[in-house]
Amino acid sequence: MAYIRLTDPAIDDLNQLYRLDPSVMRKVITKMLILELNTEAGEPLLGDLMGWRKLSVGDRNWRIIWRAKKDESGDEMIEIAQVWAIGARSDSEIYIEMKERVASAPPSPETTALFDVLELFGDKAGDVVATPEPMDSPAPKWLLHRLEHSVGLHQDQIRGLSIEQAMEKWEEYIRKPKQ
Repeated sequence: MAYIRLTDPAIDDLNQLYRLDPSVMRKVITKMLILELNTEAGEPLLGDLMGWRKLSVGDRNWRIIWRAKKDESGDEMIEIAQVWAIGARSDSEIYIEMKERVASAPPSPETTALFDVLELFGDKAGDVVATPEPMDSPAPKWLLHRLEHSVGLHQDQIRGLSIEQAMEKWEEYIRKPKQ
């Protein structure tokens, strides 16, 4: 199972697409869902965009340009299909735009989960549903117990903490000079 993430410019593309034609925007989002099941969907791009793939939408007039990559934790089970550009195929505009985006982007650009993007769009996205990404693994019970009973945090403050967040709070506590 792959999780779909969009760069900020791709989210802007969806907004523009909604203003142009809401039904096409919904078709684009629906097509993106294919990537949850198959990160090799679509066709590979060549030349300056080697390593990227494209999906055609509608009457082959619209393109979604994306790539699959492992997440930052190096987890072998999760691939993030990053959607970088969504636009019209006419006169290769989208490919020119994509080359510019790739050239000016930082090595690891900020991305937003498709699940969260759909929440942002609300009713505009129609009834399309994406799979939510898994939460960070929860902290072990022994650590939560220490945060509650040794550190003195309330259960509301520790509920849902990831391992990393809980360890940060514990380390902060043990580093604090005792009075």
